[in-house]
Amino acid sequence: MQIIDRSRAHLHTVPLPGMAANAPRLLSTPLLTSRYEADTRALWMYAHPTGRPCFTPELLADVLAQQQEVELAPGTVDFFLNCSGVSGVYNLGGDLDLFQKLVEAGDEDGLMRYAEACIRAINNNVAGLHADAVSMAVVQGDALGGGFEAALSCHVVIAERGAKMGFPEMLFNLFPGMGAYSLVARKAGPRVAEDLILNARVLPAEKMHELGLVDHLAEPGRGEWVARDVMRQMSTQLKGFRAFQRAKMHAYVRLTYQELEDVTREWVRGAMKLDRKDLRTMERLVKAQNRMHAANHPGTGSVSA
Repeated sequence: MQIIDRSRAHLHTVPLPGMAANAPRLLSTPLLTSRYEADTRALWMYAHPTGRPCFTPELLADVLAQQQEVELAPGTVDFFLNCSGVSGVYNLGGDLDLFQKLVEAGDEDGLMRYAEACIRAINNNVAGLHADAVSMAVVQGDALGGGFEAALSCHVVIAERGAKMGFPEMLFNLFPGMGAYSLVARKAGPRVAEDLILNARVLPAEKMHELGLVDHLAEPGRGEWVARDVMRQMSTQLKGFRAFQRAKMHAYVRLTYQELEDVTREWVRGAMKLDRKDLRTMERLVKAQNRMHAANHPGTGSVSA
């Protein structure tokens, strides 16, 4: 299973005044579209997967490719915004249909390759795209499992009221393995992390804000407006924010790629031990999410069982 080698034909150069030769390129694919705003030096990345809105290998490849383009053009992007182009959904997490197939086939290496792609994307957000960018999540719909992990990996999390967020993985006898514990424990403490994970909590954005996991709340439909307001406020303090983020990488709260990888290996080991009952529960969850998505988005089709 190929994860990251994707055609570059869909990339095009964005003309940035005074630095065209060093401009980041933007992706435009069936699964992801990016745009750049020169006045705020903000790159907005919108995922619009077909079928169940989850992190398929193809969507992950596009996310990683766009992140890399920012890294290759340092100094051109101040804000990197992770958004969804699917109404009512930020991201429902991992590709459970793929998980099931890999587990049933005994393909541990394939599952690890998928997991590694996930944590590379997570690590890039944590590290500001390795380009001193401020990573931001604009959550305008449900963010579950890996979708919630992706949001939490950003420096700033903005969520609209009513959006559901959490980790349902324990329902099928697994834990969220792409950074959930590491990210939540650092922002809200180990006890909160354990409660959310072990009890498969799915809570509204308002409650996640009370727990300290959401930085800014927005009224429904106002997520991007709040993001722009946050960028305006931060723009006068960017040097200080960047210095602080670099300093954190030397502190005890530092989240390293090695930590993410070690946890992910345990996740893969746990996934490979799931039995038929667990996989049936996973399958039912996928079907329920497919039905809900199809009801809200007629004609989009399905990618999962």
